[in-house]
Amino acid sequence: MTSLPTWAVYAIGFATPVLAFAGVLFGQLITRKGADELEVRSKREELLRMLRWASELAISDDESKARLGVAQLRALLHSSLLTVEEISFVRAALAVNIRNPVERMEQLGGEAQATLVPDPALPAGPAVPLEAEAEREKED
Repeated sequence: MTSLPTWAVYAIGFATPVLAFAGVLFGQLITRKGADELEVRSKREELLRMLRWASELAISDDESKARLGVAQLRALLHSSLLTVEEISFVRAALAVNIRNPVERMEQLGGEAQATLVPDPALPAGPAVPLEAEAEREKED
């Protein structure tokens, strides 16, 4: 029969439950971090789905659908879920919504006149002339 020193018996007796508890806490932290990352990813996917849906509506020929799409894009622009990169996608979608009527008016020639008024609800962004943006799209 083997006998352990008293200190070893106490060390094993106390260390085993403490180490088990620490392992459970560490596992819980890892699981929570993974769940948080999954939540962020799912929110981003849903946000991009909404952006795609709103963009498709905004360029619709049906005026009520187009208004709904633009309203959704504006709501997305003010959402706290957007990152800086995603804000540029929303601004691009809104710019296309502005560019299409401008191109239609240019096709009509001098028959149509319009004044573009900046929307005060939209946050200020870098000013990019529509012509420069259209040329950049042609290059791509």
